[in-house]
Amino acid sequence: MILAQAVFKIRNRKIYVTELLSWGVLNESKDIISGEDYENILSSYIGPHVAKEFSKLVDGEEEQIHFNATINKKSGEIMLLSVFGYQVISEDGVEVFGIISDDKEANNQLMMALKELSDIKYALDQSVILAITNRQGKIIHANNRFSEISGYSNEELIGNTHQLINSGYHSRDFFKKMWQTIGRGGVWNGEIRNRAKDGSFYWVDTTIVPVKNEKGKPVQYIAMRHDITDKKENQEKIRMMAFYDHLTGLKNRRKFDENLIKKIEYAEKNAEKFGIMFVDLDGFKYVNDTLGHIIGDELLIAVARRLEEIVGKNGVVARLSGDEFAILIDFITAPRDMQHYAESIITNFKEPFAIEGYQLSTTASIGISTYPEAGSDAPTMMKHADLAMYRVKGLSKNDYRFFDREMRISNQRAFQIKNDLRIGLDNNQFYLVYQPKVAPDKEIVTSYEALIRWEHPKFRRVSPGEFIPLAEELGMINEIGDWVLENVCRQLRSWKTKGYDLLPVSINLSSSQFLQADFVDKFWAVLHTYQVEPAWIQIEITESLFIDNEKYVQQILKIMKENGIKIALDDFGTGYSSLAYLQKLDLDILKIDRSLISGISNLSTKRKIATTIVQLGKSMGMEVVAEGIETKEELDILRSHGIDEIQGYYYSKPLAITEMSEVLKTGKPGK
Repeated sequence: MILAQAVFKIRNRKIYVTELLSWGVLNESKDIISGEDYENILSSYIGPHVAKEFSKLVDGEEEQIHFNATINKKSGEIMLLSVFGYQVISEDGVEVFGIISDDKEANNQLMMALKELSDIKYALDQSVILAITNRQGKIIHANNRFSEISGYSNEELIGNTHQLINSGYHSRDFFKKMWQTIGRGGVWNGEIRNRAKDGSFYWVDTTIVPVKNEKGKPVQYIAMRHDITDKKENQEKIRMMAFYDHLTGLKNRRKFDENLIKKIEYAEKNAEKFGIMFVDLDGFKYVNDTLGHIIGDELLIAVARRLEEIVGKNGVVARLSGDEFAILIDFITAPRDMQHYAESIITNFKEPFAIEGYQLSTTASIGISTYPEAGSDAPTMMKHADLAMYRVKGLSKNDYRFFDREMRISNQRAFQIKNDLRIGLDNNQFYLVYQPKVAPDKEIVTSYEALIRWEHPKFRRVSPGEFIPLAEELGMINEIGDWVLENVCRQLRSWKTKGYDLLPVSINLSSSQFLQADFVDKFWAVLHTYQVEPAWIQIEITESLFIDNEKYVQQILKIMKENGIKIALDDFGTGYSSLAYLQKLDLDILKIDRSLISGISNLSTKRKIATTIVQLGKSMGMEVVAEGIETKEELDILRSHGIDEIQGYYYSKPLAITEMSEVLKTGKPGK
C-alpha cells in the first residue's frame, strides 16, 4: 500500500507539485514548494543525487529515469523512495514529469535490514575484537574493542600489520600454516597470545574469514576475536596445580612420571642413555620439629633452587613429596656420568642454607638408576632409584649409590618378609629366647632379656634386625610388641607354677608401642591376667622415644616406676642427647651399647669412653649393664671399673626356654 507520494512536473526549471498524498516525502506543503527551482527543492528535500538525475531529463540527456533513493526523516528514520521520471515534448516546450513514492513493504524490509545490521554491529563492538585487513595483511578497519584490548589507538592500528601485537609466543610455522589456510580461501580458527602496547599479554580465540572476489580469490580478511585471557589464566592455574609443586614451583611426581615415560620412549627410539636420582634430605624432620614448618618450607625452597642450579639445562628437578626430590638427567654416555651430579650435590650441600637468620646444614642421601641398566620402564626405574636411596639412608647417609642386582634380590626378600609378617604372627612362627645378664663379681645370673625370633618357612631364621624395621614400616610393630609382652608373662607364670625362683626379665618396647594412648592400661591388664609381679619385669626403651614426646614419656615412666617396674635406657651412646636425657629422666638401668664396648681392650680412647660411662651411670644411682661382651679382656676392664651386669656371648648366647629353665635352677650362666 502506498503511504506517501509526490507527483510533480518541471517546466522552465520550475517545479510544480500536482499531488502530495501525505506529509513525509518532500516534507513540505505543495503550495510552498510549487514554483521554486527544481534543483534547490529536490536537493534540499531529498538529495543532490536526485536533482542531478532529473537534470538529465531537463537537459535532454535522458528520456526516462527510474531508481531508488533514501532520505533521512526528522524522526531519524531512513525512508526508501522509488523515483520515476520521464521527458515530454509538447507545444509549450519540454516538460518533465516525476513521481516519488514511499513503499511501505520496501521500507519495512530496509528498516529491518538496517536494524539487523545495527544490532549486529553493536553486538560485535561489545563482544568481538574486529579487524579487517587487505590481502597483504595490513589493517584497514579496527573496531573500538581492538583498540581497548591492545592499547593502540585506531590511528596506530590502521595501516599496520598484526606484527604490531605479536607476542613472540607462537612459532613461525604456526603463522605459516594460518596464512596457508586463509590464502586458499579457507576459514582459520585458533588461540593466539598477543602483546598489548604496555607489554602485557592477552589471549584471543580467533576466527579469520576470507572475503573473496568474483573469481573466488581472497581480497580481504575479516578477523573476529574473543578475549579468553581469564580462561587461559585459569587453565594455567589448573595446570600448575596438577603438574607442579605449589611450594617450590618444581614439577611434581605426576609431571616427573610423564617426563620419564616420554624420555624412555625417546631413548629407546634413539638408542640413548639417561639417568634419574632420588634425593632425600637427611635430618629434615629435626628442622621441622625444632624450628617449625615455616622455616622447614623455606629450607625446601632453598634446596629446590640449589638443585636446579646444579642440574641447569641438563635435566629436570621435581619434588616428589615432603623432603624427597627427583632429578632426571637428559643424556649420559655411561652410568658413571651420574656420579658427577651426585657428587656435586653432596659437595654443594656442605655450604649451609641461610634461612631467616639461621645457618641450616643438611645432607642428602641419593639413589641412582640408569637407563637401560636399571630398568626399561618408568615404574621399575623409579622403584630402583628409591631402593638405592633407602640403602644409603639406612647405611651411612650423605652419600650416593647406584642400583645393582644385589639390591633387587634384597628388595624381593624384603617384600616377601613384609608380606609374610602377618602370616608368621598368626601361625606361631615367632618364638622367644632369653639371654642371661651376669653379675661379674659373683658370676651369677641376676636378670635376663627376652628376645624375639622368627623361623620363616622359606628363609629359615630371620633376624630381628631385618624384620623389626619392616614391621615398623608396615605398622605391625605394636602387635609384635604386644605378642612379646603376653608370651613373656605366660612363660613367667609357667615357671612360677613349676616352682622356679624368678629373676627380672627385660622387654624391649618400641616408641610406637609405648606411645599408644592405652599402653598403660593394656600393660597392666596383661600382667594381671597372668598374675605377674611388677618386680619380675623390666622395660627397655631407647633415646628416640623422648625426642618428640619428652613430657608425655616422663608421665608414663613415673606411673610405671611407682608401680614397681624398673626402666632401662638401651643402646646408650648411639643417640645425640644422651647426657641431657640422663639428667631429666628418672632411670634405673643404663645399658652401654655394643659399639662402645668392641675394641676397648686395644683402643685407649674407647676404653676411656666406656669406663667414663660406667662411672657416670653409677654416680647418678643407676645400675650399669654392658652388652655384647665377647672376650675376657673386655670383661676384666669393665669389672675393674665396677660394672653391675655383663650381657654377651662371653657368658651366654640367647637361650631357648628349656636351657633358660636350667639357668633359673642353678643361677649359673651355663656357658
